[in-house]
Amino acid sequence: MTYTERVGSAVLPFLIFMSSCAPKRAEVALDTKIIGAPALIALVEAGENKVKSLEGNGTISFESPEIAGSAAFDLSMKKPDSLLVLFEGPFGIDVGTLFLSREKYVVYSSFENRVTTGSPISNSIRSVIPFDLTYDQILNAFSGIFSIPRDRQALRAYTIDDHRFFLSFDCGTHICNYWIDNQYLLATRFEMLDEGNRVVMQAISSSLTEEDGVSAPRRIVVKFPQDSRQISIYYSSLVLNPAHPSFAYSIPATADTIVR
Repeated sequence: MTYTERVGSAVLPFLIFMSSCAPKRAEVALDTKIIGAPALIALVEAGENKVKSLEGNGTISFESPEIAGSAAFDLSMKKPDSLLVLFEGPFGIDVGTLFLSREKYVVYSSFENRVTTGSPISNSIRSVIPFDLTYDQILNAFSGIFSIPRDRQALRAYTIDDHRFFLSFDCGTHICNYWIDNQYLLATRFEMLDEGNRVVMQAISSSLTEEDGVSAPRRIVVKFPQDSRQISIYYSSLVLNPAHPSFAYSIPATADTIVR
């Protein structure tokens, strides 16, 4: 039997059970014997894949040894390759723009009237954003979705912890841990540990919302404990899977340009 067939045979009875439940969103029994790791992972991935695009607005806060502050933002995202965030300060003052795609990033600061652009590799982005985030981690931070590794052989542990499913994976030189909410089947807590078992990155999502069977969090906090950095994102308005998210933005012709 192939892996796909095994997952399908494991998931089918659970889906039949779910369809027979009352309209209230059913909770998956917190029992690793009732639902095995392959079936759980397949259901989590299916939920993540339903999120195709986002539009929203809210507030974002940055805390680091070098800088701290907050701003309002408007966001458009189309997974897996486009993100536009327009930042606005107090009294409606434009603060800046972040556009990110697989090919390039654009960061504009209205205070400095400066635009920085380059290839979206981690070191390049780090030069303008005070957080060591990869391209995918930036999209994850704004969507609140931290995807489980594709390599199923990397699974280290599967158990119950803190009233959630717990999955632990080897991911390169790190260990990646996921806590899965048994109602929305989303990872509501993620931790990346280094070789010394120290947390290098932690993400916590909450205030989960659902539209037409698609779920996402409205509050996301990403922490880097080793160097005291934190990003907090809160959506006051969030639209899941809008048909045509806009990625239009403008940069003043007088802005200084830096190409990295």
